[in-house]
Amino acid sequence: MSAYHVPVLLAEVLEALNLAPGRRVVDATLGGAGHAREIVTRIAPGGVLVGVDQDPEAQAEAATVLQEAAPESVAVRLVRSNFAQIRSAVTSAGLTAVDGVLMDLGVSSHQLDTPGRGFSFRAQGPLDMRMDPETGGETAAELLNRLPEADIARILFEYGEEQRSRRIASEIVRRRQARPLQTTEDLVDAVRGAMPFRTRPGEIHPATRTFQAVRIAVNRELAVLEQALREAVQVLAPGGRLVVIAYHSLEDRIAKNIFAELSGKRVETDLPLPAPPEEPTVRLVTRKPVGPSEDEVRRNPRSRSAKLRVVERLSEDMRGRR
Repeated sequence: MSAYHVPVLLAEVLEALNLAPGRRVVDATLGGAGHAREIVTRIAPGGVLVGVDQDPEAQAEAATVLQEAAPESVAVRLVRSNFAQIRSAVTSAGLTAVDGVLMDLGVSSHQLDTPGRGFSFRAQGPLDMRMDPETGGETAAELLNRLPEADIARILFEYGEEQRSRRIASEIVRRRQARPLQTTEDLVDAVRGAMPFRTRPGEIHPATRTFQAVRIAVNRELAVLEQALREAVQVLAPGGRLVVIAYHSLEDRIAKNIFAELSGKRVETDLPLPAPPEEPTVRLVTRKPVGPSEDEVRRNPRSRSAKLRVVERLSEDMRGRR
């Protein structure tokens, strides 16, 4: 197994995808191919794996892993792309529909463990956080040194559910007036400077929610996720399955609501008169999210917050049934 990334909920993913020889599967968040290397052995002979990732380091690692792991009878197509463009990725692989799509959301172990990527508050590095650093998009440092205090506070509260968002935003702005934020340590120090106490034993690191929120903002993750989920359903053949692993409540809520909408059920909303459900295009395979076992959490603590949801594309003759 590659040390690049330990696949989360591996057995549950393989079962949920309903794999068989000849199946066409998209790993839309390929990473280091932790899930994909097991998928390719189960779709042989005659299967097709489309691996999608925007991170050039991940794609290079996955290519090496799959060259060794994939049977000769399985076609592997790697596409450098954001998973929001999943329809384009499927088309570029010469397919019109697929039998399964996997989305393992969030940041990978490798990205967290590489200080130069700037994702982790535990190691000093440039405050970057871009999933694709070759795009030339705005870094976390550029974002935090540019935005007004109110916008930073909103990002921390909405994307990180950080209760001290205003105090942290104020501290970030105060510090950047003296010297622009440049490193992960600069951001950690700003968060600590806004805290009225030191972290108590058993509490999460005080910068956890801030780093999550800034990463989501830099990569527009929530908007991208909604588009990716809808496109994934569109490329599924009847009976095909979409499997999503989320790691925090915002991601999971988006998946839950879109799946409810597409299955013809009521969606969580603040509107007094929600719109009537649309004609269903999927059925819910998992009524409640599936989490890791205690044994998996012991082996891989980063799996602790994982939640897996699954839907199956309905055929035309099943769409009128509930």
